Amino acid sequence: MTEYVSPELLIRSPALLHSYESRLRALASPVVQDPLVWQEWRRQTRALLKICAASVGGDATPATPEPPGPAVREVGLAAATLAWAELFQTVADHLAEAAGAAPDRERLARRVLPTLNRAILARVGSFADEVETPERIRKAIARDVHDWVGSSVSLALRRLDLYELRRDTPEGRDDLRGLRQALNDAWETVRRVMRGLRSCPHDVGLESSLRAFGEAVKPPGVNLQVSVRGEESRLPDEVRAELLAIIREALRNALTHAGAEGVSAHAEILPEKVVAVVQDDGTGLDPGRSWRSGGLASMRERTELLEGEFRMSSHPSAGTRIHISVPLGGR
Repeated sequence: MTEYVSPELLIRSPALLHSYESRLRALASPVVQDPLVWQEWRRQTRALLKICAASVGGDATPATPEPPGPAVREVGLAAATLAWAELFQTVADHLAEAAGAAPDRERLARRVLPTLNRAILARVGSFADEVETPERIRKAIARDVHDWVGSSVSLALRRLDLYELRRDTPEGRDDLRGLRQALNDAWETVRRVMRGLRSCPHDVGLESSLRAFGEAVKPPGVNLQVSVRGEESRLPDEVRAELLAIIREALRNALTHAGAEGVSAHAEILPEKVVAVVQDDGTGLDPGRSWRSGGLASMRERTELLEGEFRMSSHPSAGTRIHISVPLGGR
């Protein structure tokens, strides 16, 4: 019989930290190459795990991130972010393997993973400020982390919700496999973002990518319609990547926050421009507060960087409509 281990001890166990170090060494991460850097990094990792352990007991108090020390700053922003992403994956795997030691591992994961995600994002932001990253790059990192990584973690949590509802059914086993895949995708997304890549390979069409994302995120019973018309070959790589990020974020908001029965995303690629409309019949947004949302601000900023136009109309109980238009002439 497997001995019970408390959730707090499970999160802060030496085995987890040892596994994390081993994975960093396998990746030849700069974090573990210098003993002084690793000593400081390990201390900050323990602080993060302490925050996660406290969240299990219901303490959701946000923690102020510690600024990186001089040794850690030499690692660089990209390597540091990849190392934090590896910590997220290590903790996720650790929880998944702890079936006997933590019978309530689903509740544990539901508390720990969002807490860890927020703490890591705070560390990345603090690191970017400390190393005096140019404002343009800081904003780009913030957009990519919010739109790409945030949506991947949201998808993983959605899979966890489904598993908790259907854990004793055949569908529950599929949900568990989907959860593991979603966490792997979140980890891979961080790596791709920090290498300046995007998550839409050219051998996967925009419509297929958007439909797969929407189907994975949408609650049961929601009618989802997705279509893309026109020649995708007309889209420059930058426009294609940004358009995918914008529409994904709009879909995620509509499917997870609007309480809608129907959500649609339609795009048309014309010779001179590309136009996309995402619409839902949900609860609508408060006009006085709508632009405070990081997701809406990010969508508008991405569109404007492409010299495009972003419009949103929303009314309480009448749904929300987002219209994006990006010129293609001269690209």
